[in-house]
Amino acid sequence: MFPNKKIGGIIKSGGLSAPITVTWELTNRCNLRCRHCLSDSSPEADIRGELNLDEAKAVAGQLAAAGVFQVHFGGGEPFVYPGFFELLHHCRTQGMGCICISTNGSLLDDRRIGELETLGGVYLQLSLDGGTESGCDAIRGAGTFRKVIAALERLMASSIVRTINFVYCRSNAHELDDVLQLAGKFDATLRVTRLKPSGRGAAIYETMRPTQDQLVRLHEWLGAHPGVLTGDTFFHLNPLGSTPLKGFQFCGAAKLTCLITPGGDVYPCAFTQTENFRAGNLRRESFLAIWRESGVFNGVFRAGTEGPCGSCVAHETCGGGCPAVKYAVAGRLDIPDPDCVLPVHLRQAERSRPPQISDRSSQTLTMG
Repeated sequence: MFPNKKIGGIIKSGGLSAPITVTWELTNRCNLRCRHCLSDSSPEADIRGELNLDEAKAVAGQLAAAGVFQVHFGGGEPFVYPGFFELLHHCRTQGMGCICISTNGSLLDDRRIGELETLGGVYLQLSLDGGTESGCDAIRGAGTFRKVIAALERLMASSIVRTINFVYCRSNAHELDDVLQLAGKFDATLRVTRLKPSGRGAAIYETMRPTQDQLVRLHEWLGAHPGVLTGDTFFHLNPLGSTPLKGFQFCGAAKLTCLITPGGDVYPCAFTQTENFRAGNLRRESFLAIWRESGVFNGVFRAGTEGPCGSCVAHETCGGGCPAVKYAVAGRLDIPDPDCVLPVHLRQAERSRPPQISDRSSQTLTMG
């Protein structure tokens, strides 16, 4: 939570002149096919239309000139993108001081680790969705756990800062302590994030989303382990306790961060990749023009999407929950988070008739 509520209010309503972090999905190609992949990546993914290396360098230059603090490369698997290391070097020459790479870890051999360490200014986020081989491989594919552990072992000889990203699901919720122990063993920080119905995750969301009891236990566990990061994805759990979880207590999409897709489209975040939320394309518009002038950013995400949640007693700490999950589940933003932890009788029941806001594609978006 912002120590100064006035500053937090300004950011929530107007955003920053440039985002703090830009998540950049470089490619849809990946050597794995995880069950819950937010971008539906696979070894056979169609990569026609993706930005080539020269186009990617131009975008990197725009981000650097805009003053973006951190670029978070993902995918797909960024290490399969042709010329990835050349792009990383270009980012460093442009003055980018903080580069994060989100990877499945299976391609992190000694050569790549050595190149990253020489480059400097890079930290790694390795996906490990289980503290045991059976738990992880059930989600990410056979053999994945051992490959990530091997990568973490190789990283022990380097100075590269690393985190382990663990997506909290119904099937692996009981392995929190196991994965935390692994993070400690390999000098990594644990980051626990929320399962969301995006990409392949949409098809399995109802069967893999945590139960309400599991969410209550997660809130207790996170409170007892303040050193664990959450990517600010569990603020909807704050009504469960008197002290909010660490981090921002609202959605940062289009306010603190945004997403660039492999084809140069810009969205509020990685989980809002629908035509309704497309803010622009970097082949046709500049990054700053999209960030500052997009109707989707200004008219929807910065205008407020709370609906009846705005008058709820818990709104200040939960921020109304995750807009991406709301829209994916119900096709609208003016509802409580589908995983809202407050009893129904404590929520605002009366709703006004929602107006229709047209987006760039002439489709409509229901708002409260």
